[in-house]
Amino acid sequence: MNLSLDTLSIVLAGLLGAVVSGNNLSACCGTIIGSGMVNRRSGIIIAVAGYLLGLSIEGPKLFKVREAFLPTETSTEIFLILLATLLIFVGGELTKVPLSLSKALTGTILGVSFAIGALQETSYLVLILIFWVSAPIVATALGVLFVALDDRYSPRNLWVKLSLLKAGLVMMAFLSAYVTGSNALGLIAGVPSNQPQIATVVVGIGSVLGAFVLGRGALRRLTEGIYSLRYPNAFYSQLLGAGTVEFANQLGVPLSTTETVSSGIIGSGLASKMRVMNSRNVFLIIASWVISPALGFALGYGLTLIVE
Repeated sequence: MNLSLDTLSIVLAGLLGAVVSGNNLSACCGTIIGSGMVNRRSGIIIAVAGYLLGLSIEGPKLFKVREAFLPTETSTEIFLILLATLLIFVGGELTKVPLSLSKALTGTILGVSFAIGALQETSYLVLILIFWVSAPIVATALGVLFVALDDRYSPRNLWVKLSLLKAGLVMMAFLSAYVTGSNALGLIAGVPSNQPQIATVVVGIGSVLGAFVLGRGALRRLTEGIYSLRYPNAFYSQLLGAGTVEFANQLGVPLSTTETVSSGIIGSGLASKMRVMNSRNVFLIIASWVISPALGFALGYGLTLIVE
């Protein structure tokens, strides 16, 4: 039975890696693909390279989440965590809403941990909650500031400015994919504690397949779906997103690239003129940040009580 569950868990980890990579394609490469800066295939290749490098180099730093809250998890608990998180993310794909994998999966781990009475690392949980609350606020505020500074001090030569921004956007796309690989994909690979190396390989394969097959639905909502992105807005939002998540990586804190990039985009939109923003889509994105961990916790807790 355990062997069967372990196999199913690895399959679920791969599927989750595929869904996450497709969902985050919008946050990583939506601008350079949507603007025609690169074609879709080239943008996906950039994302895949970032995913795999981030997962292999810094992904193990996020194993800390599972190790802290479920230090002695069973095969059944591994399976339930991955199943609940995959169900949440499939729902996000169907509704075309960019969801936070980091929050959904962390919420599920916490739900399972609470159900079996193993939730003890309160100081680490407080650190995670501080990041979850402060990161969107800080990214939004800095988005407003950076765009305002760009409008005032950027080069007046339009050709030079566009050339710099295009090169910067391609680099930011790669870095956004890198931190997604290290944070979100690393978080997934760390759940199967009894076979982390196999899980890492399978999650990596899943991320490649997901980037090419999925991601179409969420690709537009994060850019044109909020408001029409200018190059400076896109560059600063991705810079803020990648930088914030990379900082969180060093502390082993799960933080969504989609969430931080979205916050930077919202801040950029406020700086550009609030009336051109799609307030309904902004509300859906912000609501998903709260719903993701809540659903994860509820599903993880409920399934654990039913099964165990």
